[in-house]
Amino acid sequence: MRRVLAILPYVPLPSDTGGTLRTLELVRALASRFELDVFAVHRAGNDAAGFTRWLGALGVPASRLHLVDLPRVAPRETLHSTQTFLRGTPLTYVRFARQGLRDALRKVLVERGPFDIIHFDHLHMAQLLPLARQLNPAAHLVIDEHNVESQVLARMAPLSAPLLRPFLNWQFKRVEQLERECVRQADTVLACSDVDAQQLRAMGARHVQVVPNGVKLADFVPQEAARDDLVFVGSMDWWPNEDAVLRLAREVWPLVSSELATSKLMVVGRSPPASVRALENERLVVTGSVPSVAPYLARALATAIPLRAGSGTRLKVLEAAAAGVPVVATRLAVEGLPVVEGQHVLLAESAEEFAAALRRLRNDPDLCSRLAQNARRMAEAFAWDGIGAGLGELYQNAPTVGGDAKKPSEPEAT
Repeated sequence: MRRVLAILPYVPLPSDTGGTLRTLELVRALASRFELDVFAVHRAGNDAAGFTRWLGALGVPASRLHLVDLPRVAPRETLHSTQTFLRGTPLTYVRFARQGLRDALRKVLVERGPFDIIHFDHLHMAQLLPLARQLNPAAHLVIDEHNVESQVLARMAPLSAPLLRPFLNWQFKRVEQLERECVRQADTVLACSDVDAQQLRAMGARHVQVVPNGVKLADFVPQEAARDDLVFVGSMDWWPNEDAVLRLAREVWPLVSSELATSKLMVVGRSPPASVRALENERLVVTGSVPSVAPYLARALATAIPLRAGSGTRLKVLEAAAAGVPVVATRLAVEGLPVVEGQHVLLAESAEEFAAALRRLRNDPDLCSRLAQNARRMAEAFAWDGIGAGLGELYQNAPTVGGDAKKPSEPEAT
């Protein structure tokens, strides 16, 4: 059985974001097929005990879960972090390049290696790729790019407040440089869609494999209950989602709320900022974190997604499709998914186009039914079980770089 090390920027429980859902499902696929070790950053709010139990149920003992505490402020590492920043590491990536984190990974690589596959989850953790190459030179090194991270910043900058744009443009340049360096060093890069794959190849990635986002179909069974509400699902601490909700509440909802007199606008997702909380009234509900978004989708006439920034593919679209909820979205919101306007979704860009699409759905039950049925069939092609099987096959067949590596006797300085 091949040995795999998954390197994660968080403990993916609770799985209440698109990123943690993808991470959890890919780890599940690896745990069920390989001898898996997991190296994970333990952040405040993570459920490490629950993750330990979850892995144990999949046959991964606690001895193969390596947790590293990484506080946001680390006074003893101030000098190292400053040097890392001055060498060009993007500001929000510095904490994932700390010496303490590198030392912890070095220990795992020396004591538990060699590994056949080393899987870096997110660009943040791919900063550690050179260390893994040094200590485990035969391993096949993989980066899972949930998004093309530099593309997210490129799209955010022109939409942001003028005073913030210089910082975002500066951050974009640093992230783009880091992303280019990392994907060129990896043996394989995983992308969520063909769109992302093309961008990563243009950055110099040698081998890009599409491993799409998915959905747990059993959690989102279409319901026959009365559907009235307009729903937006997403982590509210992700700026593109906050921007989309503010557009929806301030520009779209006022145009249709009187015509959808029995409806509420439900904003469902963790960590809503003050700007979103301030929107609340008797017909606009901000839920915060919820155990499951399925009950909210079950009561939804539609989900509206006026997204203007982002990358990758949106799990919120797949979940709505699986639940049989009509989707009204910008082209960017459905980017990378095989949807056709008028067949799987209704596309809109302006507030007036969103309002017109929502009126169509309210007044045309046959259209709602057709969109829901087609979208559900599309979602069935994105079941996590099938995606996990594809990842397993990819890793089973991945070549090692230089044959069997010998276990290093001592860690080398970096």
